Amino acid sequence: MKPAQIVLVEDNPADVLLIRKALEESGIEHALTRFESGEDAIRVLCAETNGDSLVPDAILLDLNTPRTDGFAALHRFKEFPRLSGVPIAILTSSRDRKDKQRAAIQGARYIEKPSELNEFLTSIGHAVKEMLGSPPATS
Repeated sequence: MKPAQIVLVEDNPADVLLIRKALEESGIEHALTRFESGEDAIRVLCAETNGDSLVPDAILLDLNTPRTDGFAALHRFKEFPRLSGVPIAILTSSRDRKDKQRAAIQGARYIEKPSELNEFLTSIGHAVKEMLGSPPATS
């Protein structure tokens, strides 16, 4: 089985490290492409190129990224035909009900970043497995 192509839009290096660890500990074979801003991700993922464009299996999108916020990037991804069916999750520390509703309206999963390490690793791993269509392992 080929590794899942996962795009991560995250500007915080510590969160990138934790997300990589969550994917590894969950046994998700993956190739991770990281962008530091929504603007960079839009430029690459929504490029009108001939056939060699990256079409990920899942996109993990931080809500607060430089130059373009997560909701603006989410909207652009969802309206771009090649990416419209890709599962997308908003990753955030925001507990704002309006943010959750806005993500749901745009068809994205909403993942609150837990502050406890083991909970963070487990919740991210389970969510990505579900996004990829793999049932989470039970312990």
